[in-house]
Amino acid sequence: MAAEKRVASLGVVELAKRTALFADMVDAEVERLVYRMNGVKKSYARGETLVHAGLEATRMMAVVTGCLHVYEETSVGRQVLVREIGPGEVLGLWMHSVPEVSCWPGTVVAAEDSVVISLSMSAARAMAQEADAGVAKLAVNSMKILSREMFRTWRKLTVMDAQTIESRIKTYLRILDNESGRTGRVTVPFNRERMAEYFGVTRPALSRAIGQLRDRGLLDWRKNVFTIRF
Repeated sequence: MAAEKRVASLGVVELAKRTALFADMVDAEVERLVYRMNGVKKSYARGETLVHAGLEATRMMAVVTGCLHVYEETSVGRQVLVREIGPGEVLGLWMHSVPEVSCWPGTVVAAEDSVVISLSMSAARAMAQEADAGVAKLAVNSMKILSREMFRTWRKLTVMDAQTIESRIKTYLRILDNESGRTGRVTVPFNRERMAEYFGVTRPALSRAIGQLRDRGLLDWRKNVFTIRF
């Protein structure tokens, strides 16, 4: 309890110095970077929602104390825990390096009372371009590769957790819809053959499942653009 009170009394710069994101930096450097990224201290009570799936992602959050849970909703409305973020980790760091994913793909809830440092993603992206051009580009490209790999793995595991072909299709399309801001229209980035491989099914089985979903009024499509109603 005493430790929690001490954390609550600290300012944003003092808290930032405790995170891995600002490790091995002198105080003046931490203060400058936190200021430039519009850093603010945020406290969340257990069970409180930080962000909802489908909302625009503009901030990343370095966890100082506590724990955050990321949930994805399956096709049957079940909330699946897909990631746990503890002290030293950063919510949204991969999105900072993959700007084409502009919206939160999952809902984030405080699993326990938590304190985070909220930082501007756009400011962080701008700052990444200011170092030596070659080094900055290498660092950014490396982070993009690693982040995309992690994101693709997370998406695939979520989809494959569904037990039927139809539920995998619905889960996958819902994830894409969350990422694009819940417009109800999503573009699948590959053809039917690759889509079948992605779901681990045959192409005829995939076509049959998509046709059944269409017949029930749950989706329509034109080429690889799907309109969903679930």
